[in-house]
Amino acid sequence: MTILALLSWIVLGGVIGGVFAASWKVHGLTLAWGVAAGSVGGVVGGLVARTVLPGTTSDGVPIVAAFVGAVLAVFIARVRVTRQGTGTV
Repeated sequence: MTILALLSWIVLGGVIGGVFAASWKVHGLTLAWGVAAGSVGGVVGGLVARTVLPGTTSDGVPIVAAFVGAVLAVFIARVRVTRQGTGTV
């Protein structure tokens, strides 16, 4: 695994998280929180794809997994922020 692949997962997750945080307009889900959650989700998704499919020569599958991980992480962050705002955890 190269550092370029890892950085691409971080950037992809950060962009996805920023776009979702800016478009959802949930009170408490800031742009920084969305970028952070998306970046972590992208890295986790990419690493899971590399672990599950170690013989993959192209970066296509890990990039798709990083995208899915970023979307899931930002969605989880949105649910957490929404529940904390209403008082139910």
